[in-house]
Formats: sequence, C-alpha cells, structure tokens
Amino acid sequence: MSDFTIRPETSADEFAVNKLIQTIFGPAMYARAAFALREGVNSERDLNFVAESEAELIGVVRQTKIRVGSEPVLMLGPLGVSDHVNGKGVGTALMNATLTSARENYLSQGFSAVLLVGDISYYKAFGFRTVPMGNITLPRPADPSRILICNLQDGSKNQFSGAASKWK
Repeated sequence: MSDFTIRPETSADEFAVNKLIQTIFGPAMYARAAFALREGVNSERDLNFVAESEAELIGVVRQTKIRVGSEPVLMLGPLGVSDHVNGKGVGTALMNATLTSARENYLSQGFSAVLLVGDISYYKAFGFRTVPMGNITLPRPADPSRILICNLQDGSKNQFSGAASKWK
C-alpha cells in the first residue's frame, strides 16, 4: 500500500487519534505496564505521527519521556494501525518517522534510547533488542521477553537498568 501519508500529529487530530487507539487496543490497554508510564503525562508532540489515507486516520505512533533509574529515555507507544491496512507498510513508515525525529531532536537533550513493550520479531528491524532479564522493571507486570530497547546513536551499547518511572 503506497496511498497513505505520514505526517506529524496535530492538536486537531486528538479526537480521531484517541478513537483509533481505542478501536485498536480496546479497554485492555489501561491495564498494561506501558500505559502506566504514559497515564496522565503528555506525549512529545514532535514525536507523534499519524498515517492517513483519503482523509481517514489509519495509524498512529506516539512517544513519551520517562526515566529508567535516573536516565532520561523515550517510551514508544502506542503504535497502532487499522486492521484493514495491517501488513501494508504503515507501521514501518510510522516507526521510521518517529525514530528519525527522536534521533534528530532528542539525542542532544540527553535521550539516548527508546523503550517499548512489544514483539521482538517486529521491532528488531528498527534496532530494538531485548533488555536483559531484570535490568529494567516496569510499574506493572510485563513479559520480560517483550521489554525492548533501542539506542538512538549507532554503535552505542548503553546499558540501562533500574525502575522505569514517569517523567517529572
């Protein structure tokens, strides 16, 4: 599928984005560890992107500032794509846009990595790797094999450890 556009999310998208996220993830998202880190915290507007096709929102990605121990880290999510365009490259395009923006705008602010809870078979293509067991703890239970991290600087092997917490 090549008939979609990736663009920065705007405040005018808020209602449609929230509706899309609810449709994709449902009420179960509120129980997830990643949600606990994002709850009540604004995501970073310049890291939020939407995909649209024929004026319909078909995908979204957001990132939020968090800490791991005392280190500033970005938390990716939610990343969601409408069912009818799954497997069409929309998620890949959204990931590329948000990670490029993170590298361009947040490395200089001391954010050297992006954390997420997800499937390594999908996210490894973007440079994510599994966090060693027990290195990072989340505020709610999560499958340790799904806690993933990506260093934003090529060749960096920064090791992060500690409790993940909301940005303050």
